[in-house]
Amino acid sequence: GYDEYKAAHSRYLRKGDRLLSPEEMKTLSVGSDPDGGYFVTPDTGGRIVKKVYETSPIRQIASVQTISTDALEGIEDLGEAGAGYAGEQAQGSDTTTPQVGKWRIPVYWIDTEPKTTQQLLDDSVVDIEAWLADKVGNKFGRFENNEFVNGAAKIRGFASYPTAADSGSGVTWGSIGYVKSGASADFAASTPADKLFDLIGLVKQEYLANSRWVTRRSVITKVRKFKESTTNGYIWQPGLQAGVPEQLLGYPITRAEDTPALAADSLSLWFGDFAAAYQIVDRQGMRTLRDNLTSKPYVKFYTTKRTGGGVVNFEAIKTMLFNS
Repeated sequence: GYDEYKAAHSRYLRKGDRLLSPEEMKTLSVGSDPDGGYFVTPDTGGRIVKKVYETSPIRQIASVQTISTDALEGIEDLGEAGAGYAGEQAQGSDTTTPQVGKWRIPVYWIDTEPKTTQQLLDDSVVDIEAWLADKVGNKFGRFENNEFVNGAAKIRGFASYPTAADSGSGVTWGSIGYVKSGASADFAASTPADKLFDLIGLVKQEYLANSRWVTRRSVITKVRKFKESTTNGYIWQPGLQAGVPEQLLGYPITRAEDTPALAADSLSLWFGDFAAAYQIVDRQGMRTLRDNLTSKPYVKFYTTKRTGGGVVNFEAIKTMLFNS
């Protein structure tokens, strides 16, 4: 079979396919492995095409602290001292003494254990161990990002706390203030951008310098269509230079796909100083234990991470309740 293939191939190169018999044409068939296909091997040097998974870069906007134990604690300074009029020879009567409280954020275990065979590790043209490490690291990142937004059982996401209607004077500590959008599962039909100004107005001046919007792509798509009533220009300000984020009403936007989707009573749009409001706690980075003994001939990669998160300043962020 090889001799026939060699002869037919030589004649094909010299004279083309016009003088080849049907048998010789069959001999040159790439589509059939025994008829010559074995001699044609594909080039496997093409790029790896990866599916993109959207996430929420909360670590970039929150406060992050690494600790050497199992929890981080801090002080809540919520009270204030008293003040009142006094006279030259008369002491004031206000004796108010401020009190303090304490907040605590524990860290929790995140783990996984992918496995592969030793032969695949030895013979693969791809670095399987590095590929698995990259996949696990990416998944851990997306898992904790979702928890930083929505987590309620262990890591406490900012969207899981109680909320209360806020007129601008603040709400009870432990709850997050909101303003209504003006319509169920949507913005108000008339002057929808006004509610954005209302949301900004709930945040105290002290936090505005470092404030930002946090929301998902579907909400951004709606907001990008809002126009000014006088000039009919869009209120959205795209980032036109490298490194300059897109802005809405003068404040940067963080795209967080883990924020709730638009629905009745959803909390899909957030605004405020997330560095002041949300605390992320890390016990350590990712750690991998390579185990080639307990499940031979498989090699297991037991990967762990310990992290936690929670809101520590409830007046630094506000949200929009999508309801009328």
